[in-house]
Amino acid sequence: MAEFIVTEAFGGPGEAGEARVFEAVKAAYAGTDALGFWRYPLVTRETVREPDILLADPELGLVVSEVKSLPLDIIADVAGYRWTLRRPYYGKLHLNPYEQARKQAHLLGEVALRRAHLAQLNTSAVVALPLITRDEWDARFGHLLTDVPMLFGDELTPTRLRAALERTPPVRYGQALDDQAWQALRRALGTSGNVPKREIQMPVPNAPQPTHKTELIARATRHLHAFDLQQELIAKTIPPGPQRIRGIAGSGKTVLLAQKAANMHLKHPDWNIALVFFCRSLYDQIRHQVDHWLRQATNGERSLATAQHKLRIVHAWGSKDQPGFYRTLAAQVGVTPLAVGNTPEGSPTAKLLFACRALLLDAQLTNRTLQIFDAVLIDEGQDLVHEEVSLSFEEKQAFYWMAYQSLRPVARDALFDTGEPETRRLIWAYDEAQSLDSLKIPTTRELFGDAGAQLFGAGATYKGGIKKSEIMQRCYRTPGPVLLAAHALGMGLLREGGMLAGLTSKRGWEAIGYEVEGKFYSGTEVTLSRPAHNAPNPLPQFTDEALVTLETFPHRQAELQVLIDSLNHNLGEDGLLPSRQMLIVIPGLEWEPYTLQAEVFRALRAANLSVYLPGNKDVNVPKQKWPNTDPNGFWRDGAITVSPVMQAKGNEADVVYVIGLDRIAAREDDIKRRNQLFVGISRSRGWVKLSSSEMAGTALHGEIERALASGETLHFTYRAPRRSLDDVE
Repeated sequence: MAEFIVTEAFGGPGEAGEARVFEAVKAAYAGTDALGFWRYPLVTRETVREPDILLADPELGLVVSEVKSLPLDIIADVAGYRWTLRRPYYGKLHLNPYEQARKQAHLLGEVALRRAHLAQLNTSAVVALPLITRDEWDARFGHLLTDVPMLFGDELTPTRLRAALERTPPVRYGQALDDQAWQALRRALGTSGNVPKREIQMPVPNAPQPTHKTELIARATRHLHAFDLQQELIAKTIPPGPQRIRGIAGSGKTVLLAQKAANMHLKHPDWNIALVFFCRSLYDQIRHQVDHWLRQATNGERSLATAQHKLRIVHAWGSKDQPGFYRTLAAQVGVTPLAVGNTPEGSPTAKLLFACRALLLDAQLTNRTLQIFDAVLIDEGQDLVHEEVSLSFEEKQAFYWMAYQSLRPVARDALFDTGEPETRRLIWAYDEAQSLDSLKIPTTRELFGDAGAQLFGAGATYKGGIKKSEIMQRCYRTPGPVLLAAHALGMGLLREGGMLAGLTSKRGWEAIGYEVEGKFYSGTEVTLSRPAHNAPNPLPQFTDEALVTLETFPHRQAELQVLIDSLNHNLGEDGLLPSRQMLIVIPGLEWEPYTLQAEVFRALRAANLSVYLPGNKDVNVPKQKWPNTDPNGFWRDGAITVSPVMQAKGNEADVVYVIGLDRIAAREDDIKRRNQLFVGISRSRGWVKLSSSEMAGTALHGEIERALASGETLHFTYRAPRRSLDDVE
C-alpha cells in the first residue's frame, strides 16, 4: 500500500493549494505501492526549499510537483518557461516554476541513483495549478505551454491525476523498476538505506567456517532493512509542538533524533536547536550521526562544523571545558552554574536535577527568561527524571521543565488556527526499561503534572497527521532471542516469586513489538514471541549457535580466567577487533562496579590484553584522575572496553560479556539491578555471555536457565508487577 509523509504540518501561507494537491495525489495512488512526501528534505546550492510534493512509483520513477496557488488573473504573460505577474507573489513579479521543478527533479534523480546504485531512473517534473482549470488556462493562453507539463485544478480526481502524470515527459529517461530496484529506491529516499555503514574486518581465507563470527557479522551487516515508514515519520517530520518518542532498546532512537535535528537545521537554519543527552560517552556517537545526516542530505555541502553555532550537541550538565545544556541556561540567567561538588550527596541524576531546580528558582526570583532555543531534542529521557519530590519544581520534573522553559513559543501562524494552545517544540525519547536511577516513567503527566495535557493540546496528532506520541516496536540492533531474554530477565518474568516489572495488557506488549497469547489475569499463563518483522537483525538465521549463554564459577578467579580464554578466542579464531566489536559490562550499584572493574583490569593486563576504562585518557592504565581524563571516551582502537552499565548505555558491540551477575543475585528483587541486567544484555548486536561466581543454586541462577531454555517463545505466569510499564498517555 502507498505511504505518504507530511514533513511539517500544513497551514502556513500559500500551503492550502499544496495540501489540496498532496491529498489528491494520496487519493490517486492509495491502492498502489507508491511513496510520497510533502516537502521532502533536500538542500541544494541554489535553494534550501524542498520540492513541494515528491512521488516515487515503480512505473513512473520520481515525479516532482511544484505547486503554485495562483489565481488566473494574477498571471499577466507567459513567455516560454517565464511567467510575468500583475502583482507580486511572495515578493516576486517573475516566476519560472517548471525550471524550478525540473532542477529539483534532476537533483533528486542524481541523489537517488547514487544512493540506490541504480543504472537509470525515470524522473519527471510537473507544475500544479490547483486554482486554475485547464479550460480557463487554454482560453487565456491557448497552448503556449504545450511543452510544459501542467496539472490543473480540475485534474485532481484520481483518474485524471494519474493520467496527467503518466503522460508527463521525463527530464531523465529510465525504465519501470522491478521489485529489487524499487526496494532500493525506497531505501535510498528513506532512513534505513542511508544509516552509516559499519566497517567489518573480514576473516583470513583459511579461517574456520561456518561458525566464524566475523563472517556471520559481515553477513548480518550486509542485510538491508526494508523501508520503515515509522522511522521516516520520526526522522523527517517536524512537529509544531511537543512530541514523545517511546522506543525499545536498539530501535534506533539516537539515530532518528540525530537525523531529526539535522533535518530541522537544514529546513530552518535560523533556528537555535539543542540535542541533549545524559551519558557523556555518547558525545562522539551523536556528533558522528548528526554530521553524517547533514552531509547525506546536502551531498557533503553541510556538516556539523558549519552548523554548530545553531545546532548544538550538548551533554545535559556540561563542564568548564565543554558547555552543556544546564550550564548554557545558567549563563543565560546570569548565575554561576553549580558543579557536581556543590550539590548534595546522591546519584548523578539527582545532582543534576538539584542544580536544575535551583536554576529555575533563580530565574523565577530574578524574572529572567530562559528562552533561547527554538527546538530541544532529548535522548535517554528516562535518565533525566527522579521520584524524589524535593527534586521537583512545582510538581514538575525539574530538567524537563527547565528544557520546556528554554524554548521560545512556536509562532502562532505555525499552529494554523487549529485551536492549539501556546506550544513549544520539546521532543524527548526514552525507554523506561533502561531506567538506571529512577523508576519514574517519563510520560507527559509524570514530567509536567497537571500541565501536561495543556502542553499537548487535544487530539493525538497535529494538523497534517504528525503524531504527538510515537512508540517504536522494531529492534534493529539486538537479535530477537537476545531481546526476549533481556526483557524476561530485566522484568523478572520467570521469577518464582512473580514478575517485578512489566506491561499488564496484551495491547501494551504488542505496542513494543511482541505477539501475545493469553489473558492478563493473576495466575494465568501468557506467551510472548517476537515476530521477524519486529526483529530484523538476521543473525539467528545464519547460525545455530546459542546467542545468549550463562556460565557460573566457584570463585571470581575462575570466572576471570574463562573470560580471558574467551576473549583470546574472539581475537584469534573468531577474528574480532577488540574495540567496538567486544565489550565487557559490569553491573552493580554505587561503588560495586568499580571494584570489579579494577579487578577485571588487572586480570586482563596480566594476560597481556589491552584494556580501556571509559573516561580515561590512556589505555592500559587504572582509573585516571583529572587532568588525565577523557569524560567523553568510551572506545580506544586496539583495546577492550571494560565498563560499568551506566557508561555503557547507548553503546553496542557484537559480543557483550556481562560479568559478576552474583551482584544481581544477591538482590535479585531489586528493580534497578534488573534494569542494569536488561541494559547490559541489550548492548549486543550478536552474542551475550553471562557469567558469575558463587551464584549456583540461587533463585536468579535457575531463572536465567529457564529464560535461556525458552528460546524464541517465552511462557510466564502473569501476576501484577511491582512496577507497571504501561503507556498511560
